[in-house]
Amino acid sequence: MRTLPALLLIAMTAGQARAQGSVASDLWRVAQSTLLVPAPLSDDGAAAFWTPVVFLDSASRLRLGLEAVHSPDEVGVTGGMAALTWRAFRHSSISVTYGRLGVAGVGYTETSPELLSSSLAIYNETASIGLAGPLASGLSGGVALRYLSGRLAFASHSQAGLDFGAQYTRIPHLRLGVSTRFFDPTFSRSGRDAATYSAGAEVRTSRFDAWGAPTTLALRYGLTRGTDNDTQQLISGGLSLGSALTLDAGASREETASDAVWRSLLGIGIAAGRYVVRIGRDGGVNAFGATYRFGLTALFK
Repeated sequence: MRTLPALLLIAMTAGQARAQGSVASDLWRVAQSTLLVPAPLSDDGAAAFWTPVVFLDSASRLRLGLEAVHSPDEVGVTGGMAALTWRAFRHSSISVTYGRLGVAGVGYTETSPELLSSSLAIYNETASIGLAGPLASGLSGGVALRYLSGRLAFASHSQAGLDFGAQYTRIPHLRLGVSTRFFDPTFSRSGRDAATYSAGAEVRTSRFDAWGAPTTLALRYGLTRGTDNDTQQLISGGLSLGSALTLDAGASREETASDAVWRSLLGIGIAAGRYVVRIGRDGGVNAFGATYRFGLTALFK
């Protein structure tokens, strides 16, 4: 079991009391660090976690996405998420999500090495319902009502968020997107602490034949910014062989007021019938090891 000294724990919870929104949202950055597609352009089974603009392909009426996140023992974050999207109207869709990430097996001590607590509660969870649809030629939009809550030992917080997103696809081979995450329409202090704002772009080639399959290449760039001037930049490339196999690689740079780190990223997707299996890997920093995201998407016609 991992332990924290009591004075360090008190300092953490006191700091979080001044930034309550981060108590309910910080662990989700671990899951987001494994994304190889910018959040506003996410289109897999769990896309509704990252952007309100979520659609189904023309052959599907319902999509179920399940994902699990596992970080190295030094970080200790594990959990999962589920998302369900269905076609509600002719060109629109409704999505519902639930997810929870937590850190287990953390106790704390004072001057004695003996634990004062068997386990401290450290977790983030969120649920949402969203609606997406076309707004104009080549322009789509979405809105999602989110509830998020979290606990860090003795500090806890919960709040509602109203997220917005848009995608522009009028220019051939180019997708542009913007989205908010955990945006608080009341503009409270805790809401500002939790909110992030993202933008992304993807350029994709026309199909060409390679290895006996129709192939496309993609180049992407994404930017996510928080209210404390922390910034994450993502650049990635992808190779799609028909609809059966996708390979992705990239890197992200995370900047805070005092530090900047680079992460390597790898991903693979394999489709078989109505099912798609995806694995994302964040190479980690400071010798902490890799964080993995395992996803299963099921499409129903």
